[in-house]
Amino acid sequence: MLKIIVPFLTLLLIEMNKTETQKGVSINTVTITFDAEEDIRRGSKIILTCSASILKHTTERIQIVYLFYKGQDKGVLLEKVTSDALESQYIIQSARVSHSGYYHCVVEAGTEKKKSESTFITVTGNVTSPLLTIQPMDVIVGDSIELHCASDEIPPLTFIFFKFNGPKAQRLKDVRSNEKFAVHQLKVAANTGKNYSCQVQASGINYSRHSKIVQITVQDPFSDPVLEIEPSDTIFEGDSLTIRCMVNFTPLFLGVQPQMMIVKDAIPITTIYNTTTAVFTTTAALNDTGEYECIAKWKEAMKMTKRKVIVKVPVSEPTLKSKRTGDNVLEGDTLDLSCAVLKGSYPITYKFYKVTTDAALYQKSLNATEAVYSITSVNSEHHGTYSCEASNTVNQRNQTKRSQYVTITVKDTSWWKYIIISVSLAILVAAAILSLCLIRLCKNKDISQVDESDGTHQGEPLQHIQGSIFLGADADRNHEGDYTNIMQPEGNGANTDRNHEGDYTYITLPEGKAYIFTGSDSESDCDGDYTNVSSKRKAANTDSDSCSDENDAIQYTQIDLTALQSGNMPQPLGHTVYASIALDKIQQGSP
Repeated sequence: MLKIIVPFLTLLLIEMNKTETQKGVSINTVTITFDAEEDIRRGSKIILTCSASILKHTTERIQIVYLFYKGQDKGVLLEKVTSDALESQYIIQSARVSHSGYYHCVVEAGTEKKKSESTFITVTGNVTSPLLTIQPMDVIVGDSIELHCASDEIPPLTFIFFKFNGPKAQRLKDVRSNEKFAVHQLKVAANTGKNYSCQVQASGINYSRHSKIVQITVQDPFSDPVLEIEPSDTIFEGDSLTIRCMVNFTPLFLGVQPQMMIVKDAIPITTIYNTTTAVFTTTAALNDTGEYECIAKWKEAMKMTKRKVIVKVPVSEPTLKSKRTGDNVLEGDTLDLSCAVLKGSYPITYKFYKVTTDAALYQKSLNATEAVYSITSVNSEHHGTYSCEASNTVNQRNQTKRSQYVTITVKDTSWWKYIIISVSLAILVAAAILSLCLIRLCKNKDISQVDESDGTHQGEPLQHIQGSIFLGADADRNHEGDYTNIMQPEGNGANTDRNHEGDYTYITLPEGKAYIFTGSDSESDCDGDYTNVSSKRKAANTDSDSCSDENDAIQYTQIDLTALQSGNMPQPLGHTVYASIALDKIQQGSP
């Protein structure tokens, strides 16, 4: 027991003594310098010296630890040296470009630790090309490979990996490392390149040349998938659409059964396992337009093919109509025929026909649902029946629809000229007749005024019209109520010695009579012959047959027109009454 305790106590006392000694150490300054030519080239020798100014309170020698770093901060540890001297060196025998950069050192003594300022070293020349290796070299699509890039340059380094698609290099990934190598892993896909290389960047500014290109062997278990679309990738709505996705396997992988998928706009519509063919069938609709993918997957391998499908809408039956004027148009007007469809994918071709011709009158393709055919200054030749066609095309297949027939009537406007001329002539004739009538009326009025004022007719026989007035066919019937609305003209009479004003006025025919008769029977009975006489004789003489009531309020007079004087004819014998009757003022009663 004592043999164990005594050595332990001795060691403890020694360490305690060292600790007491180290407590008397103080580091004042730490510096780093390098001894080299002014122009440091690749292959030159570089000596880095780390010096420390240490204050100690004991005469015993102390252990000092020197740490050399590349970088401004912690950086990469290049070397660790333990010495009792106040300086230490790190020697670079053959400098490389990657030795360019910042360097600093750290000094540790006792419990003290101090870092120097950084110094920058530049080495001119080229960065050494790295070496690339790949494992494994023979792979199957879906396997993983490892790319290993190594360099003799001094870390930290940046390793850059490339793949080649033909002569052009594609940058895959940058890997920063504090080691002299870096690794990059990737999975081999159908589109993975087979040639690879790497490059090194040193000191953040200098690049090496590419490593030698390494080529791998990739075995592909199946071919690129084939996407078939029937009948075509551009079809009409309503057609049958079939999409088939297929792959072929190489003889070495006949037992491999992949997963087959048909995808539309990133949404799977058909998924089949353990087969080499997938099929999707539908009746084409407008929303079936889109991008379709055929995807084949096995392990990590995946291949795909894309194609776009366009579903077009066939034209609907067009409607032909005449705009503005309707089906009737006047000569000289403009006729606009409109051919319109409700639906149809563009472009749509419109054709206008007349039944009398086989060739189209007008044809135009438009990205619109309506076309207009205008005929300016219509004439009789444009009269007839019209129709139109609308069509659109998909892959040389034409969809055509015909409209209904519309008959256009062109009206001749020349008859308006005749009507205008006839109306004008009629107005002129009427105006002439009216003028003549006014002239005659004025002359008669003047003559009448002259006769009244002359007075030479007094005592002479009056000029009368002899005859009868009929409304009907029976002249021998009873004369009761035969006269109607007889007015005496002013200033005329059978006897100039008496006043006849009001003698024969407004005699109304009894209701139901069919004719008016004035006869020569002066001997007829006065009873009932005349009715509703609205005037009273003022003075009657013995030359007229008269009847009156007892009060002599109304007198009824029978007029014998057959015995009227006419010109110079002799006066007939018998009891006759002469009177002046204004025939042009007789008002006819009911027929």
